[in-house]
Amino acid sequence: MTVDDICGLDASAIVEKVRAGELTAEAVVAAVLERIAEVNPKINAFTTIAAEQALEAARAADVRRTKGQILGPLDSVPVSIKDFIFTRGILTTGGSKVYKDFVPEEDAIVVSRLKAAGAIVIGKTTTPEYCHKTVTDSPLTGVTRNPWNLDLTTGGSSGGSAAAVAAGLGPLSIGTDGGGSIRLPAALCGVAGLKPTAGLVAQGPGFSGWNLVGHTGPLARSVSDLQLVLDVIAGPDVRDPVSLTATRKSFREEPRVAWTATLNDMEPEPNVASQLTRVVDAARRLTTRRVDRVSPRWDDPDLNFRILIGADVASALAPHLDEHRQVMDPSLVKLVEFGQSLSAIDLARALDWRLSFSANVLSFFENYDLLIVPTSPISAFSHTIIGPTTIAGRKCSPYAWFGWTWPFNVTGQPALSLPVIGDDQMPVGIQIIGRPGEDDLVLSFSRRLDDALGRPPLKPRGIDV
Repeated sequence: MTVDDICGLDASAIVEKVRAGELTAEAVVAAVLERIAEVNPKINAFTTIAAEQALEAARAADVRRTKGQILGPLDSVPVSIKDFIFTRGILTTGGSKVYKDFVPEEDAIVVSRLKAAGAIVIGKTTTPEYCHKTVTDSPLTGVTRNPWNLDLTTGGSSGGSAAAVAAGLGPLSIGTDGGGSIRLPAALCGVAGLKPTAGLVAQGPGFSGWNLVGHTGPLARSVSDLQLVLDVIAGPDVRDPVSLTATRKSFREEPRVAWTATLNDMEPEPNVASQLTRVVDAARRLTTRRVDRVSPRWDDPDLNFRILIGADVASALAPHLDEHRQVMDPSLVKLVEFGQSLSAIDLARALDWRLSFSANVLSFFENYDLLIVPTSPISAFSHTIIGPTTIAGRKCSPYAWFGWTWPFNVTGQPALSLPVIGDDQMPVGIQIIGRPGEDDLVLSFSRRLDDALGRPPLKPRGIDV
């Protein structure tokens, strides 16, 4: 098989071919590393490439296989890890010059589980500094570019992960999502991304901060691969007490599905709206029950959400601010300063708001099992801005474009971004959202949609390889 053939395989196909003796783990890893060497200089998806460690792990996997020893469902599959997640012995910077030389002595729980299942870590993917914004650039690693058009953003903060998967630089990546940071870049880069139920995937050990709304989850080219990865990384761990109470529920009935084109009066761009209609039409063909159009109205979480994030990030970075202010992203400095300005009463009020907001949103899901809504009202935009100031002909804040993802970080619900191609031939993401713990329903219905709609091509037109 050629390099392109190998890099075009899903994780499940790699497992099948390696176990059948059609490929070796070393051949798979070598092909991915070759493609990274060719493509990464164009898109800057990786900040660290762990070539030697990956090849060593691949050779060990091939030796094990000759002895009939298969570690698990991801044996021999290359996976990249967002550069905010701890990887033992591999540089982990959080996209920050503050941690530019930091090498963890332990793996995060999710990385340990991947390795135990046989996955091979090939490197670390780029992130904006400390994951604080929804475009991927940082003072340490520079700009990450969208494989579909190098002038456009990948979104963020798991932008390197999304770009890597979209460009065929490994079939899987692990990202984090504190307000849309898996789903937004997945949408803009044409891949699938899952934010699991809060606590379903145990977090840590790792950098402090992002404890209140942060999630860890997979990005892949297919929904079936998201399911494969979630089955490996989900589960409790005493190092993350939140994970001890998270549940994973089965669902056997035909789901009640609702959809909306708007949240809080924002309308999507026409190329997004048309693909939403396409997904809804497919949903209607897949269920015998009605698919209802709804108009949920929930409080705009902007200020209270910023308080939760500002307090969390400031608790982690305020001790470093005086020494490192000049080398930090100015927008991160502002966020930390905002967090420092908050009082305990401000935080308590925001936490109280979180309870009432979550109750309001979750009450909607007493009548519906799934909600379909655009991941973002737009497709990718220039990498030189943080967001457009006009959407669907209406003026808006440059932060408004990610207003449809962060509510579900507040509530902790599972939310999946499904990739489709818009009328402008750029990727669009459509979100499938379920009740807490019903990740498998979100995945199973999204997989049926994925199969019905087809997926974006492996070779985005922005890269020529």
